[in-house]
Amino acid sequence: MRKIAVVTGTRAEYGILTSVMDAIKKEKGLKAGFVVTGMHLLKEFGNTINEIRKDRYPIWAVVPMLKNTKTPEGMAESLGRGVQGMAKAFEKIKPDIVVVLGDRDEPLAAAAAASHMNIPVAHIHGGEVTGSIDESIRHAITKFAHIHFAATAKSVERLKKMGEDRWRIHLVGSPGVDSIKNKKLMGRKEIERKFGFNNGKIILAVQHPVTTEYKVAKKNMNEVISALLQLNEQTVYIYSNSDAGYNKMMQQVLKRARKNKKIKLFKNLNHILYLSTMKNADVMIGNSSSGLIEAPSLQTPYVLIGTRQSGRERAKSVIQVDYKKAQIVTAAKKAMRKKLGKVKNPFDPFGDGRAGVRIARILKKVKINEGLIQKRMAY
Repeated sequence: MRKIAVVTGTRAEYGILTSVMDAIKKEKGLKAGFVVTGMHLLKEFGNTINEIRKDRYPIWAVVPMLKNTKTPEGMAESLGRGVQGMAKAFEKIKPDIVVVLGDRDEPLAAAAAASHMNIPVAHIHGGEVTGSIDESIRHAITKFAHIHFAATAKSVERLKKMGEDRWRIHLVGSPGVDSIKNKKLMGRKEIERKFGFNNGKIILAVQHPVTTEYKVAKKNMNEVISALLQLNEQTVYIYSNSDAGYNKMMQQVLKRARKNKKIKLFKNLNHILYLSTMKNADVMIGNSSSGLIEAPSLQTPYVLIGTRQSGRERAKSVIQVDYKKAQIVTAAKKAMRKKLGKVKNPFDPFGDGRAGVRIARILKKVKINEGLIQKRMAY
């Protein structure tokens, strides 16, 4: 029985990984469990490890990692703590393969520990372009990783240019789209009842800090909140992630938005409720990658604010603006007026909702030997 350890550190990435976990469960000869770390373990972000327990996925290890990520120094210290914790967890679990996703410190810590322990690392969503420290982290994980699950055709080409062997790279699409294709999402009326909304416009907003801009996090957040207040529509606002500057951002959100009865604040929404809200929103606003990866498949327009996702592939339903209230308001109004047809999503190249299935089958078939573990530049 091949053991697959799947690392999750945030609510968003957990939702994406459920597709992979479900597919692994159906493959004979494979079993998987989560290594839970990062924001999942913190009360201020909703103790989302409880969502994993509620969904009854196996938890093989818990790795406390984050203590103080309000500054870049705190993030660096947490990374070091994460590498130590992951090494201890993998020594206990003895997985055959470690699966990580994306471009945060939690998967980087796992990839660094596993590769040093000669455990193959499979990386989902490598080869993509954004900005901030995320760009460096993503590509660092690529060089640690032994198997690449690329979401887009362009990502495949970038991975090859980074010196990765072509046989290591697999175009699978994004497992984040799988739930949209395969799970029943709530309808508009149910969402309205859930949040106490009427039949007016609905905005979904998620704004995360940018590590390289943490000194102006307060200023940038003020522009976003000012825009939401001016729009004055029914809004579901979800707390930011734990990167440097989040405390300054959330102080402004709580100070300015809490008094507005139209804006509902949440530390976390479970995966299906989040996608259902996205599906029924008239527009999504912020800088979350889900606005680029999942929203187009739901035909939901997205106003992308700032630099966090700069360079990432996007559908025509995405409008990018600066941290300027007037630009955000204008773009949101335009998006809410525009009728979208079927949107071509670069993160859904096959259009079949089977990314998780492809990943599970490759994890089952890949040969674990010295050739897989021993990496060299391909040129």
